[in-house]
Amino acid sequence: MSDTNNIPLINLQSFENEIHVLTEVRHQNIIKLHGFCSRRGNMFLIYEYVERGSLGKVLYGLEGEVELDWAAKVKIVKGVAHAIAYLHHDCSLPIVHRDVSLNNILLESEFEPRLLDFGTARLLNLDSSNWTTVAGSYGYMALGIIYFLRFNYSTLGNRDKIVKFLLTCGASIHNAGH
Repeated sequence: MSDTNNIPLINLQSFENEIHVLTEVRHQNIIKLHGFCSRRGNMFLIYEYVERGSLGKVLYGLEGEVELDWAAKVKIVKGVAHAIAYLHHDCSLPIVHRDVSLNNILLESEFEPRLLDFGTARLLNLDSSNWTTVAGSYGYMALGIIYFLRFNYSTLGNRDKIVKFLLTCGASIHNAGH
């Protein structure tokens, strides 16, 4: 990478983290990174093409909501669960995504999901189960992280449960308070 002097540190760290994580993982339900470039203060990531776009766009997009049947919903939930299980249990160092949301799940034409956006992901040191940096999309964050500023494996459960709830009920996290 070159010419990174004009890029805010947080963006550069997220960019580098995304590259680091995605070059280390191989799973059918995790987006494939084909390349990257950082030049003149601009950063680009080149991913595989995923036809339908994000799950959030499919459910609530301007093109009109798509009615997903139960088979498609189950396929999406299972695919995301497999990706998360792979990250937590099958990588040399466990990886915690920290931002599983409807917009970070892309769908292929047959509703096969791809998890993306690993900019806030963490490689979990096996000697430590806690850290105090909050990251992720509000509304999808685990309550243990929001209230206690602590991460451990028990705090992970809320994230995928929120996505499952929104997918099965068709609710929107942004309209939940209205």
